[in-house]
Amino acid sequence: MRSFLYVIIAALAVITAGCGNNTLNAPVAVVDKHSITVGEFELKAKLYGLSISTKKEAGQFVNLLINDFLVLEEAKKQKVSFTGEEMKKEIENFAPDYASPETKKELRAVGIKYGQWLNDIREKITRKKIINMVMKDKIKADPEDIKDYYWSHIPDFRTGKKVEASQIVLDSEEKAKMVQQFLMRGEAFDRLAKKYSITSESKNGGSLGYFGAGEMPSFINDAVFSMKKGEISGIIKSPYGWHIFRVDDIQEDKTPKFEEIKDRVYEKYYDIKKDEYFNAWMQELRKNAEIKIYEDTLDKLVEPKEVLK
Repeated sequence: MRSFLYVIIAALAVITAGCGNNTLNAPVAVVDKHSITVGEFELKAKLYGLSISTKKEAGQFVNLLINDFLVLEEAKKQKVSFTGEEMKKEIENFAPDYASPETKKELRAVGIKYGQWLNDIREKITRKKIINMVMKDKIKADPEDIKDYYWSHIPDFRTGKKVEASQIVLDSEEKAKMVQQFLMRGEAFDRLAKKYSITSESKNGGSLGYFGAGEMPSFINDAVFSMKKGEISGIIKSPYGWHIFRVDDIQEDKTPKFEEIKDRVYEKYYDIKKDEYFNAWMQELRKNAEIKIYEDTLDKLVEPKEVLK
C-alpha cells in the first residue's frame, strides 16, 4: 500500500462536504476568465491530501489554486516541456508500482480517476520546471554573499559525532554466549556475523554503517556511543534478540571549512533566496491578473452537507 494513498484516504474522511452536480460547476474563483469550480476545488483537495473544514482553510487553499493556475499559464508562455523519463521518475516518487490495478482501484475508491491523478503530476512537474527557470534567472549569488552566509550559519553546517558500528544478533542467549567465546578466541567478527547473525545486514558482516546519536534505538546508541574504536561489547538483550556490537570507526564533531562545503552552502543560500524571490514573483503575477474570489461559495464549502442540498 502506498503512503500517498493513505494520505488521500485519511483526508477524504474529513474533507469538505460533498456538493450536488449543479454546485460542482459553481465558481469558487475566476482568474483571467478561467473559473476554478467547486468540483476542481474538491478534486484538488483530495489530490493534495488535505482536509478543509474552516473558511480560513478554504480561503488559503483557493489562493493556492490561483497561484498554481498563474504559474501554469506562465509555463505555457515560456513553452515549458518535459520528457517521458521525467514523468516516470516523478510518478515513481508517489507510487513505485503506479501502473498496477491496485493503484487504480484505490484511486477510484476515493473518487479520483487515474487520468486526473496523472494530470496532476504533469502539472506538478511543469510548475517545478518553470519555477526553477525563473528563479535561476533572478538569483545571482555573489561569492562573498555565499561566504557571509556560511559564517553567519556555521551551526547549520557543523556535523555531530558519528559512529560506524557492526552487530551480531542471535535468537538465544546460549548462541550469543557461544559467539562471544569465539570472539574472545580471536575469530573474525565479520565472519561470525555472516555465519550466525539473524538480521539482514549479516551478509555485510553485520555493518550498520555510520549513524549519529538518536538515529538508532536507544539500546544501540547507549552501547556504541560509550565504546572506543575497535571495542567489542558484551551481550545486550533487546526485543529483537541478543546483540554483540563492534565499533568500527568514530567521527568526532566537526565544523567543515567553507572550501570543503561551498557547494552545499550555495544550495542552502539558493533555497532561502528562492523562497524570497518566489513570493515576490507570485505577487507580480497576481498583480497583473484579474482575480475574483466568491466568498459565498467558500462559505458553503465548509457548511454542513444538508445546507448544500
